[in-house]
Amino acid sequence: MSLRRASAVLMLASGLALAGCAAPTESPDSSRVETPAPDADAEFSPAAGDTITAEQYSLTLPEGWGFPDGAPEGFDETTFAADLRIEDGYRDNLNILVSPGGEVTSEQVEETAVAQLEEAGASDVRALERVTAAGSESAHLTARVGQGETSYAIDQFYLVDAGQTYIVTFAADVDKPQAERDALALSVLATWQWN
Repeated sequence: MSLRRASAVLMLASGLALAGCAAPTESPDSSRVETPAPDADAEFSPAAGDTITAEQYSLTLPEGWGFPDGAPEGFDETTFAADLRIEDGYRDNLNILVSPGGEVTSEQVEETAVAQLEEAGASDVRALERVTAAGSESAHLTARVGQGETSYAIDQFYLVDAGQTYIVTFAADVDKPQAERDALALSVLATWQWN
């Protein structure tokens, strides 16, 4: 399945009504990073791959992740990344969108997002336990998305700074257990900093 098609659904799913230049840099100082409280089964360490720096934020990717050839139109290395080690099968990825609705609370996300994701074609949509990331509480939604013969799981987080919400969506092979998906997402969210 192409990254373009997979991300088209993610963009639609991420559009809950609720950019800048990239440059590899050093990993953020972990003493300044607020680590999210993981699910009891999700064990993780902060991501230790390349660091992405956008105008509004910086984050560190898992090792082996980066900006792939054939990334979706409209995304760049500060808003889309994928596991470059995966050659066959579904390539785990993340994308970051700015909410058109400005600042959105966790309550607003949980009240409206399930229906909106289902309207966008997602199934098994659930609101999971909230996490703390980048200095604020975030709703955590999970769902299954299908495109043709390919299904994948998404986990969305809603990070807020200066009156704006950033929707961070992780997409993974549908067979990957929730605890593994949580550990991956939390490893990246633990490195998120506002610029």
